[in-house]
Amino acid sequence: MSQYRRTGRTLLRSLILLLATGITHSQSAPATSTPPAPDLAPKSQDAAPTASRHPRVALVLEGGGALGFAHIGVLQYLEQHHIPVDLVVGTSMGGLVGGLYATGRTPDEIRELVQNIDWTRAIGGRVPFSDLSYRRKQDRIEYPNRLEFGLRHGISLPEGLNSGHEVGLILDAATLADYNLKSFDDLPVPFRCVATNMNTGKAHVFDNGSLARALRATMSIPAIFVPVVIDGVTYTDGAAVDNLPVDVAKANGADFIIASYLDNSGGPQTTPGSFLATTGNFVSIAIAANEMHSLEAADILITSKLQGFTSSMFTKSSEIIPKGVDAAEAKAKLLDRFSVTDAEWAAYVAQRNSRRKTEVPDPQFVTVAGVTGPARVEIERSLQQVINRPINTAFLAKEMTRYVGYGTLNAAGYNLIDRNGATGLSINAYPRYNGPPFLDLAINIDGGDTQDVLFGMAGRIIFQNLGGFRSEWRTDIFFGYSYGVRSEYYRPFTPHSNFFYAPRAYATSSRFDFYNEGSRTSQYQINQNGVGFDVGYTWRRNAELRIGQDEYWYSVSKRVDFDNLSIPPQQQSVSSLRYTYYGTDNAVLPFRGVNTFLRVERHEPSKGNDPFTLAEARVAGYLPLNEKNSVFLTASGGTAFGAPPEVTDLQGFPLGGPFRLGSYGRNELLGTQYWLFQGGYERKIFRLPPLLGEGVYAVGFFEGGKVYNNLNPVDELESEAWDGSVAVIVRTALGPIYIGGAAGNNDHRKWWFGLGHVF
Repeated sequence: MSQYRRTGRTLLRSLILLLATGITHSQSAPATSTPPAPDLAPKSQDAAPTASRHPRVALVLEGGGALGFAHIGVLQYLEQHHIPVDLVVGTSMGGLVGGLYATGRTPDEIRELVQNIDWTRAIGGRVPFSDLSYRRKQDRIEYPNRLEFGLRHGISLPEGLNSGHEVGLILDAATLADYNLKSFDDLPVPFRCVATNMNTGKAHVFDNGSLARALRATMSIPAIFVPVVIDGVTYTDGAAVDNLPVDVAKANGADFIIASYLDNSGGPQTTPGSFLATTGNFVSIAIAANEMHSLEAADILITSKLQGFTSSMFTKSSEIIPKGVDAAEAKAKLLDRFSVTDAEWAAYVAQRNSRRKTEVPDPQFVTVAGVTGPARVEIERSLQQVINRPINTAFLAKEMTRYVGYGTLNAAGYNLIDRNGATGLSINAYPRYNGPPFLDLAINIDGGDTQDVLFGMAGRIIFQNLGGFRSEWRTDIFFGYSYGVRSEYYRPFTPHSNFFYAPRAYATSSRFDFYNEGSRTSQYQINQNGVGFDVGYTWRRNAELRIGQDEYWYSVSKRVDFDNLSIPPQQQSVSSLRYTYYGTDNAVLPFRGVNTFLRVERHEPSKGNDPFTLAEARVAGYLPLNEKNSVFLTASGGTAFGAPPEVTDLQGFPLGGPFRLGSYGRNELLGTQYWLFQGGYERKIFRLPPLLGEGVYAVGFFEGGKVYNNLNPVDELESEAWDGSVAVIVRTALGPIYIGGAAGNNDHRKWWFGLGHVF
């Protein structure tokens, strides 16, 4: 219980801080929560530049998420008007922009860098489907949501919705050349950034160490990003303690301070009654009060007017950056007093460029930190090709992401190190704190029959590296309209082998409905209890081939028996071959790629029943037309090789239900042979905030299929069917939610909805 209380308190604090940082820079903030942006002149004429002495000018950049892109515009103005900066200090996004500027990049280079970032992917935090290992792709398809919990320390939520892996890779690449800094004073522009020390609750100023890790720490918004641990100390975003760190600039010898402030207040007031909104406003007032001292302490305050923008609009950099230019121009009379002559500016730029590091040496060795044993060996082996070759950051980012795609790491990154007179590539792996084991949860709602909506839940417990590297014990427990348990132990022959063996056991009971003309006529419960054993080969990320044997007990319980089927209990011995290939870009509704499935099963029933063989295949291809539109085509078919329907009984091939001849009831067509073709179009209507889901999609498709030897004795309709379907699918953090309808031949019409699997 204490674990639940700690998790709840941590999540509440994180949500409050998140609201604070968001509401402080949102239109919903009350007018009193954001301090006025005073038009401050230098505090004394002595602070103005003179011929005898150039004052030490510091630029302080406020945190504010995407609003911080305005800082790039401020830098553009300073550069264009030859105003030197001797120290740059920032928090959160201000720290990122300031850190990039401190490395010697020009404002144009910073703008290009941030505009080339895939912010949806960086903020969304999920490993792309294509980079997951094969078994994690299975998990994503069967549990297409974010309901994952750790079980290592009792049931616990993730440390953050975003591991920070993608952001870390961006920072690793951007700071790679600055790997051997002894102090941030050694950068072309001396630099400081602020994070919150979660061990003490106080501000921590980074002035040395890994620049990438310092930037990652100052941006680590609680509950959104997993905290950064450096030398045993946990750090999060610095906004809570010093969002406009003027005091840090003063403490580091600044004579004159220019502060870049982000103001998007002035929108409608937040109405009372919402606990989170009220609490968020309270904390935002506290942060604003903390900033008030910094605002008063700054010598010149550049206020970017950002009404209409929010801290989450990372794709709006091209619109936000000019606001910083406008803000600086509004203070031109004050700022231009610090402008130097062309000759002085040229000397300043030359001195700054002389300190800039752009050469990245070829690594002469690879070392791995954070993991040991076979995991470390596998990473080292995969990167031998980089030794004595120029570093390809795109290749390294892909490899790091694939390491994370195995499921045991929060993040992986890289940097260069010097050792014994040689430069090498250091890989930094960051294991997940709360697991393994992990628990995936799924909520299923089946509204294929709107008069009889079915509900279910499922959980998958995964023990990884149990008994050996890449060995897994995976158990599914599900209940509702179907219930049971399945458990399998997957074990590679050797730690680095792709060959595996997998014993399993299961006890399941699945509901099976018959429909005729859209109405349910019969209902059965199919019970299967058995054991099995497979051997096979796994292609690490895309495919798996299995050959196996099952012994199970099969029975059918009747609930509603209008169809008068008679299926005696029996024991079956089944030999099988299965091949699955995942080559698409998404688990729910792909936009590109190909998926393939094939199975062949030989059933040897007991008690004198005839044996039979089933074979089934499905291929689905997706072709993008542009960023928002794609077309797809699927083809599937199966056969029992002439076995009569009374032999295969309910183990034949069903058609009917949403996304599988949706104008027909589920299993309305059931026989010993079938084919089904689907062709359609999908369009992304709009994108959801990354932490809520992926987007809203419209899908339209035509279907045509046929079932031979229809088992349903009351279905006197033709077994050849076709229809057209339209659906709206929302890919949410809880899973895909869909609503749609279909109309087809023989006056078949249905509408349906659900939460769970789509195609």
